[in-house]
Amino acid sequence: MSVSDEGGQFPAMMPGEGAQVTAEMIVEDRRMPVAMLRARQPAGVVFALGSVMAELFDPRRRASVTEDTPPFNPVTQLPLVADLAADPKLVYLAAELSELLRWFPALHRPLRLVTAQTNKKRAAVRAENLATAEAADEVKADEVAHAAAAATPFSQTEFLAAVAGLNQAILDEFADDPERISAYQLGLSLSDLVWLPYVAARGEEDSAASRPSGLFGLFARSHLAGVKTLLSGAGTQLPSGAATIVSRSLDNWADWIDVNSARIKSASADTWSPNADTVLKALRVQGWVWRSVLVADPEVAVQPSMGAWVQAGSSIARAARMVGAVILRRFWPLVLIALATLAGLLYLVISNLSGASQVWASLVTVAAVVGSGAWGLGSGVSQALDGVGYEIWSAAKLDAAAWGVTWLPALTASTVERARLEVRGVAMPQIRKNLDR
Repeated sequence: MSVSDEGGQFPAMMPGEGAQVTAEMIVEDRRMPVAMLRARQPAGVVFALGSVMAELFDPRRRASVTEDTPPFNPVTQLPLVADLAADPKLVYLAAELSELLRWFPALHRPLRLVTAQTNKKRAAVRAENLATAEAADEVKADEVAHAAAAATPFSQTEFLAAVAGLNQAILDEFADDPERISAYQLGLSLSDLVWLPYVAARGEEDSAASRPSGLFGLFARSHLAGVKTLLSGAGTQLPSGAATIVSRSLDNWADWIDVNSARIKSASADTWSPNADTVLKALRVQGWVWRSVLVADPEVAVQPSMGAWVQAGSSIARAARMVGAVILRRFWPLVLIALATLAGLLYLVISNLSGASQVWASLVTVAAVVGSGAWGLGSGVSQALDGVGYEIWSAAKLDAAAWGVTWLPALTASTVERARLEVRGVAMPQIRKNLDR
């Protein structure tokens, strides 16, 4: 069922107490037609919807990720989203889900099954917060007991079934919209890309995803081709230019993992090396950066830094060197003939002329003829390549923007590894020995 089947008006999810579902959404004190709703939908909403659904379905992705130094102290700090424990994070994601689905009124029915469970979790979290706020004079023990008694138990099984049902409803709703279905699947795929290796490596199960080969498979050419297809297929559902930036950043990660695969995987078996935790944590941070770029998060600037421009310039110089080498390799007979002809001409001039003045005069004449010929050839090549200049500049900007949002692991590299990375155009991250560990 498409959104257009809902008529000129649309119901929406209004967050609040009990997550009540209203019959319509009020925008500027008027009912908004569905066509206008489609036009006003911000870029990145559908991708964010897929990312949120992936987190809701996998409880391991809702765990707090602030185990690193400095640790979060709930006594002296208010939590960021990343600091939230599993239950509060579930409540937050449910609120975000309701906000995202305000743009898709046809999905309000399956959303009710999800919010029915998340409301129970919200009540339990609120009761726990009230119980721990002993310093609040307005909180009484009987109110806490009443809130706890009113909250029916949260069912993980029913919640996951509701999320799976909502996912199927989303797929059905977007089936006739290629851009939206691509953007939604992109949210699921990128979440899997950055979270599956991390949660699998820290889990106790022994599966293909819990081994380094699982990480290598996610960044293999075949799998990244599918992710890039979703990036390009999302079209206007993503911010302008974001797809190409993230696609190039994915290539940077694939090259880095390929060169450093021996440092991630143990030499004797398909098990994680001691450096693997640093790599997986960096990948998790990179996932947050990619997500922020694809939802046009104003806190993440896609304007490249000076270091990113330097890396982009190095890439262009390396590309020019490779093009020159290819031309020399393919057209070396012509180059060799030209050099032989010039050498023969110089030999004849020097051997047949007498007197230093005549020799120098002849050499100047030969140099002038060769120089004019080279200038004419260079002018022709310059005119032929003049139209390519804009494309080269655009490629440089894209490369710089991609490096500006690429977060590679802070691992020291040997001379051989640096050389291999340099050949592939991968920049080593700046490592602060006293801070990065």
